[in-house]
Amino acid sequence: MIKGIHMKKQINQLLPTLLVMILILALTVTTYHISFKQEEESCYNRLENASNAIIQSIQNRMQDDLNYLRLIGKDFSNEDHLPTYAEYTSRLSTFEDVSLFERVDLSMQNNTMYTMHKDVQPIQSNDFLTLNADTEYMDLVHTDPLTNKKSVNYYVPIQQNNSVVAYLVGVIQCDTLDEQFYTQIYSGKTQNLIIDTTDGQVVMNNQDILDYDTFSTNGCKLLSPKKDVVKQIHALKSGVVKFEKDGIKKYLCYKPIEVFNWELIVIVDEDVAFASALTLKKNYMLMVVCEVVILLLYCGFYITKVRRISNKSNEFEKDLNVSQTLIQCVRKLSNGTNQKGAIEDILKTICEFYQAERCYVLDLNFENKQTNGIYEYGNRNDDIHIDNMVRLCLENMDLVQRFFENQKSYYIEDVTSEISKTSPIYSSFISQKIHSIILVPFVDNHQIKGVFAVDNPKQNYYQKDFLESLCFFIETAMTREKEKKHLQNLSYVDSLTYAQNRNHFNEYIEKNRCKELHFVGVIYLDLNGLKEINDKMGHLAGDTLIISASYVLQEIFADNLYRIGGDEFVVIEQDVLESEFMSKYNKLLVRMKELEISVATGYIWKERCLNLSEILQEADQKMYEDKKRYYSIAQNDRRRR
Repeated sequence: MIKGIHMKKQINQLLPTLLVMILILALTVTTYHISFKQEEESCYNRLENASNAIIQSIQNRMQDDLNYLRLIGKDFSNEDHLPTYAEYTSRLSTFEDVSLFERVDLSMQNNTMYTMHKDVQPIQSNDFLTLNADTEYMDLVHTDPLTNKKSVNYYVPIQQNNSVVAYLVGVIQCDTLDEQFYTQIYSGKTQNLIIDTTDGQVVMNNQDILDYDTFSTNGCKLLSPKKDVVKQIHALKSGVVKFEKDGIKKYLCYKPIEVFNWELIVIVDEDVAFASALTLKKNYMLMVVCEVVILLLYCGFYITKVRRISNKSNEFEKDLNVSQTLIQCVRKLSNGTNQKGAIEDILKTICEFYQAERCYVLDLNFENKQTNGIYEYGNRNDDIHIDNMVRLCLENMDLVQRFFENQKSYYIEDVTSEISKTSPIYSSFISQKIHSIILVPFVDNHQIKGVFAVDNPKQNYYQKDFLESLCFFIETAMTREKEKKHLQNLSYVDSLTYAQNRNHFNEYIEKNRCKELHFVGVIYLDLNGLKEINDKMGHLAGDTLIISASYVLQEIFADNLYRIGGDEFVVIEQDVLESEFMSKYNKLLVRMKELEISVATGYIWKERCLNLSEILQEADQKMYEDKKRYYSIAQNDRRRR
């Protein structure tokens, strides 16, 4: 006993320190989670701000240069003649050096084009004939015939006498745009692209880290969020996604530039954009690992110490006493989600405690003379005749009530001497080889609701208080099990029509997904005009229509009916002959017509069904075709009126 007290003292000394260490660990994890989320959000914001800075640079540069190009075009439009090559070079030579345009050509109506590309001066060109536009516009990415490099052109028309006589053509060379727009961020460790969403071509690409075509053809593995990034980009949307390429995690930020149909894409490695968050994560993880190791070492030390004390305890201290057994049983009932299994496990513990041949719990319904549940455990080699005990209690209800009239538990040490041989209880006990028994009633509002019995106990048989205390917890567990079953049944029933609901329908489909079914009939039924009834007469009238239709369906098909939507029902019947199924179907149509309920239906019957989902889909399609015909006829009737 002294050693037991000492062991308990050691455990009590361990608990406060252990709780403090667990609390510190929990606070560390919580702090890490909050800090990491904040730092991660900050990294996201920095990435978006950097992208916005690039966009602002692009917008400003484009706006300044395009405005100047328009100003030159306006000056040329105010002249009464086409500009000469000298006038052209005078106005544009300086502008080309400071603008984002590689050069500015002048394409004229007389098929002459002025250009300052190297030594080329006026050349013959028929580009003017192909333009045919009187407003400014940016064309798509193409190969410049003078430089053989990818370019995009911006066209500014020059009008004289209300007609276009020439075009100023600003040629933007794609491979120099990154320098023109000053798009370097994150110390130049990003790949910046501009995509023309009109045709998906790349206008600017500062590095060859990732090919846009590779990304658009699923060459990368999206990690989060899961969405069609290319589709988002071509729709000029904004967003940030995480993906993996060649084992390297990266982030892709995409935003519309609001210049033409261009979209900016910024790609950066995770260890660059989220360097601070990753460092924070590593530091906190190291801290948590250290704390867990310290906690485990501390617990291991004390566990070893407690085991050493426990191993020195004598056999007397190992014997199971009443309090320990009760706590053990209550713990099983409290912690177990499977109440039935927990009760059966407790009965095994009780049998061992009493060294009994068997023990059992009878949950009885005396009003209906039936059992709500039976739980038993036995160590005897012969069969446990539990049915005899159930029959004894249900057939002799008054006798059982009198037996427990004081609501006390009983220990009958010798059946032959303590029970009258004329009593049915005596004959039942003898037939089951019960020589001694402990009986404890389950009582609710002074009514016997069940019996807890232990047959032929060999030790601790005077510990009736133990069973009386345990009865409360077992009764609570049985009540929870019954409530659980009741709630499960409610989850399968539609509250309006009391037909089986979509939950039960889905479970039925899943249960029979891979099974081969025979003689299967399926009906899809949808109420016509329910919305009009709800709108004109109110939802009460609509609910009445649904209930009436459900009543007819349940009357004909009983429990094979499911309400899977507001106005949609499904019937699934197995092992039904086609003639019988069609008879029921025709009866359904007649009853609906009698009640003036308009329905759209689709049905199918199969002698052999390998895929239930397929015939459900086929019946559903037929129902929609029937509904389409109904609304087509209804629309034609309204037109005639």
